Amino acid sequence: MTAEEEVIQRYFDAFNRHDVDAVMACFDEHAVVVDTEGQRFEGAKEVRRHYEIGFARIPDGRCDLRAITGARDRGMAESLFHGTTGRGRVIKALGVEVIEFVDGRIREIRDYHRLVE
Repeated sequence: MTAEEEVIQRYFDAFNRHDVDAVMACFDEHAVVVDTEGQRFEGAKEVRRHYEIGFARIPDGRCDLRAITGARDRGMAESLFHGTTGRGRVIKALGVEVIEFVDGRIREIRDYHRLVE
């Protein structure tokens, strides 16, 4: 595995445990997350809040990692997200995250998932 692939794996493992501290440890201090709707969350405080809200809204949410690749400060991961909202709606979304790294940590994730059911 490349260094980028190792970070991607750590990020997904932390995400699936809903461990916000471990998720944030994968990010650079100037992190950016662009969600599936194109909304940007910039800076560690906003990114942390984005994950905290997401984990609370879908408490059983997880991403099954299907493939990863990464090198030279770039990476991509394909995953199947699935979980249940507080109202009982089951969500499944398939897609990729495009990831940029700085100094071995995630600087930006752009999420391109689409609902499959």
